[in-house]
Amino acid sequence: MYDMIILGGGAAGLSAALYAQSKQLDVLVIYEEVGGKSGRQQHLRQQASEEYLAGVEAVLQFERRVTSQAGAVIRDRVVGLKRVEDDFAVDTQLHSQKIARAVIVATGASAIKLDVPGARALTNHGIGYSVTTHAHLLENKKAAVIGTTLRAVAGAIELARTAAEVYLIAPGKRELAGPLARTLPRYPNITVLRNYVVREVLGTTNVERLVVERDNEQSFLRVDAVFADLGLLPNSSIVRNLAEVDPNGFIVVDDFNATSQPGLFAAGDCTTRFGEHTLIAIGEGARAAQSAYAYLLAHPLIPAPEPAD
Repeated sequence: MYDMIILGGGAAGLSAALYAQSKQLDVLVIYEEVGGKSGRQQHLRQQASEEYLAGVEAVLQFERRVTSQAGAVIRDRVVGLKRVEDDFAVDTQLHSQKIARAVIVATGASAIKLDVPGARALTNHGIGYSVTTHAHLLENKKAAVIGTTLRAVAGAIELARTAAEVYLIAPGKRELAGPLARTLPRYPNITVLRNYVVREVLGTTNVERLVVERDNEQSFLRVDAVFADLGLLPNSSIVRNLAEVDPNGFIVVDDFNATSQPGLFAAGDCTTRFGEHTLIAIGEGARAAQSAYAYLLAHPLIPAPEPAD
């Protein structure tokens, strides 16, 4: 039996694991791919050498520290999670069942992909799904943000601080509402394209142009990058039978990253506290591990009495 099992190899999961190891806990981390939002392992290393993304180097260091402890990591898919009396049972695809006294879920969220011709081929080559992570790379360049959510509006404004020109493409009839949306006219380098839809992404090795359409009339936008905010899908299916989730499937946690299930904690983009930034996820993971550690201290493992002679 483990003291703690952590599900997820992103910034939140690895940060939680490092904290748990610092407390001399018997911890197991289970994930398929390292990096989470920061990218797959190979992509992480490439980014760390070619450009600075806040938190990426920390995630790489966390991974090295965590995996240096023998038996601390299993590369596998989690297929089930259930409560077994006072403990938790984690079912994996290849390594059978693992038991722990506490569990931290840090499985992240997946962005809904832009589904138009050219988008898949140019993903990570000018098409991204996180303005917050990459905004600083667009200084004096042109960018487009697709979406009508608060995240899309905030992303366009963040880009406008350094980018030469920003197009906010707002498909559908949904109005851009809220305090941030009302500030859009203050940014002369933001052009809001209401009721436009993206029909195609053009480019050879990187995004070069967008084909947009309104009222059956098409036009072209020359851009260096495209950020799509079409919504997030939290990877929370394994806990929905155990803990409360909101209407969108995000795991509900309190200020200490505790779920509605005692002993079950969650951190990162799969929760209602997601911050969509590697550095925020690192902090959330550490806090979840701190709370899980406090839970373990409050629920000590009492060994079974030895049989009498």
